[in-house]
Amino acid sequence: MPKQWNPSALPLQSRTALRIEFAAYHTGVRIEIPFTGIVGRAREPRLLLIAGVHGDEYEGVAALIDLAQELNPDEVDGTLTIVPVANPQAFDAGTRRNPVDFGDLNRCFPGDPSGPLSSRLAHLLFEELVLGNDCLLSLHGWSREATVIPYAEYPKEQTEAGRKSREAAFATGLEYFHPYDWPTGVLGQAALPHGIAAVETEVGGMGTVTEAGQATTKNLVFGFLRYWGVFPQRHSPMPSPQAPRIVDHIDVFADHAGLFRAAVQAGQAVEQGTLLGTIHAVDGRLMAELRAPGSGVIAILRTFASVRPGDRLVQVFFEA
Repeated sequence: MPKQWNPSALPLQSRTALRIEFAAYHTGVRIEIPFTGIVGRAREPRLLLIAGVHGDEYEGVAALIDLAQELNPDEVDGTLTIVPVANPQAFDAGTRRNPVDFGDLNRCFPGDPSGPLSSRLAHLLFEELVLGNDCLLSLHGWSREATVIPYAEYPKEQTEAGRKSREAAFATGLEYFHPYDWPTGVLGQAALPHGIAAVETEVGGMGTVTEAGQATTKNLVFGFLRYWGVFPQRHSPMPSPQAPRIVDHIDVFADHAGLFRAAVQAGQAVEQGTLLGTIHAVDGRLMAELRAPGSGVIAILRTFASVRPGDRLVQVFFEA
C-alpha cells in the first residue's frame, strides 16, 4: 500500500494540515490521526514531534497543538511532522491504553499490520510518520493518577543514533536525564535500528494541562529543535538550573489495597528510610508504612489515593 504521507510533495515554506486514516467502521465512523507538516526554507533535517501515545498524558498534546500553528515555516530550516494525538481512541477514552484491546501503544512499535488493533496502529504510525526522520521527540507526561518531575530519557546504546539522542536530550535544557535500555516495543527503541535518534520526555500528569507544564514543554521543544539547527534564533531553550543530572531510579509499589496518603511531594529530596506515605484499609487499619529504599529525589508520586497491590506509588531518582 502506498504511503498516505509524503513530505517531499509539500512546497518549501509551507504549513499543511494533514491526516492519515487508521480505520473505518461499517457504521460510518472513521478513525483518523490529524497532524501538521511544516516544511521550512530547506527540507532537511526531518524531525518528528509526537505526543498522545498514551491517552491520558496531556501536556505534550496541548503544546504540540499550539506549536503546530505558532512555528513559522519562513523561519524553519527542515521538515517537521507534528502529531499531537497519536492514539486517538485512548485519548477519547482518557486512558493510558487503547480501550478496544487494552494495548499499550508504547510497547507495540514497530507494530504488525495483521496484529491486534494497537499493534496495527503502531505499524501505521511507524511506516507513515516515523521512518525517514533524523530524530523523533516523543512527549509524555505521567498518567492521570500521578505526577512527575520533568526529565528526559535517551538510549544507552553506543551508536551514532544513540550519541545524537543523548546530545539532543541534553539540549532540552531539563535538569534530570535518565539513560535507558528501553523495553521492546517502545517507539524510540524501534526507531534506533533505522538510524533514527530518539528522545522521550516526561512532564506533568494528573490528567491536566498547567501553565508551568506548558512553559516547560514548549521550552524543551525549542531546545531540541535548536540542537538540530532548524529553529529560529529568536527563541531560546530553557537554561539548565545546573549541570545535567544523570539518574537511575527505584520504584515503590503498594502491597495492600486501600487509601494511600502521601507524606512527600514530587521533587522533594529524601534519605533512606524517609516516610513516603501510608496505606490504610477502609476500616481504618494501618496496612503499611512506605519508606524510601534509598536516598534521592521523589521523581514520580501517585496522587490518586485509591490503590491496589502492585500499583506504583513512588519513584525515587538517584545519581547514576
